[in-house]
Amino acid sequence: MNRSESYWNRYESEANRFAAELLMPQQRIESLGRRVIDGCKAEHNAEKMPLTRFIDVMAAKFRVSNPAMEFRLRSVGIGI
Repeated sequence: MNRSESYWNRYESEANRFAAELLMPQQRIESLGRRVIDGCKAEHNAEKMPLTRFIDVMAAKFRVSNPAMEFRLRSVGIGI
């Protein structure tokens, strides 16, 4: 990687973080996420909600891709 690629990757990474925070605010993820998990556990009489299902549901609710939601969940330290 040359110096200019490194420069743009840093800015692209910052832009991705900003977009993730804008589209998927942490407080909203936490409050909606808790309701999603509680609803799934009650509906299926289960102790846990599978992580892949959680990502699918949350991505749909926030209207983002699954990889974007997975990245955001990792960045806020949820489930991953």
